[in-house]
Amino acid sequence: MDMPSRLLLLVEVAELGSFTEAAKRRKLDRSVISKHVARLEEELGVRLVNRSTRSLSLTHAGQAMLEQGRSLREWMSNTQTLAENLQGSPQGSLRINAPGLLGTRIGFEAVRRFRSAYPEVEVEMMLEDRPVDLIGEGFDVALRIGELEDSNLVASPLAPNQLLIGASPDFLRRQEEPICLSSLPRLPALTWSSHHAKVDYLRYLDPQGGRQQLTLNSQLRTNEIEVIKQGIVAGMGIGILPACGIDDEVLEGLIVPVMTDLPLERYGTINLLYPHRDVPLRTRLFMQIVKELVGDPPVWEARIPGFATMYGKAGLP
Repeated sequence: MDMPSRLLLLVEVAELGSFTEAAKRRKLDRSVISKHVARLEEELGVRLVNRSTRSLSLTHAGQAMLEQGRSLREWMSNTQTLAENLQGSPQGSLRINAPGLLGTRIGFEAVRRFRSAYPEVEVEMMLEDRPVDLIGEGFDVALRIGELEDSNLVASPLAPNQLLIGASPDFLRRQEEPICLSSLPRLPALTWSSHHAKVDYLRYLDPQGGRQQLTLNSQLRTNEIEVIKQGIVAGMGIGILPACGIDDEVLEGLIVPVMTDLPLERYGTINLLYPHRDVPLRTRLFMQIVKELVGDPPVWEARIPGFATMYGKAGLP
């Protein structure tokens, strides 16, 4: 490994916060990463990293070298992008990040189509629900739900993240009262939750257009939409589902949309995110496949008959 490569390795160590995480990324032993950083310190003649058993921090010189390394990484990325665009054919590798739901619902099929059309490009797709630094962790593109917060990124909207309130026919038969706003807090609910967010509420608009929030009687919280769907089908309670997570459960009568006249607030937007720089050809081609796959209106709405007029959408522009 030469000095520029070690400098790029220092950037990874700093941005990931430890030798261990950098070793996982590189699929190397931790001691190898540590030795290369130590070798870089010898070559430069300065100490770059303060090491301890519990933490890692950069020295003043290390911070300066970190900026140099980031500049080098950006230059290399821009050079590769320029070469690829001049060649007119996608080359290299494509790193994709997505939460589990979007990765399985959209990402996998998009990757399958992309690989079929461009087999010379190596693809890595990481599915995780944690906040991810796309630029710092070297991702080319990401699927996300929510608003853009990082000004160094560009968001390309794919579709609104529309919600559906669902219950099974068996659950509805067992109810002694209609499912409405007044009864909703008493009914057992299946809701989405993760380490970073908990959606155990329902946001809707009142007749005056004001935003309201109703806390649900959450009996099962999970970060897997499939578990919520299975719970609904099994009659465990009502569930709040993103429309993009629906397969044929509504068409087959396994899940019945309820309270469809209630105007629900959209839960963010499904976006493609990418670094704010010239986009490599391989990234542009992948994003084009994703957009065609999602469609306009989104393909999943066809699996929910009448969805275009449910939950207040009929009055939207």
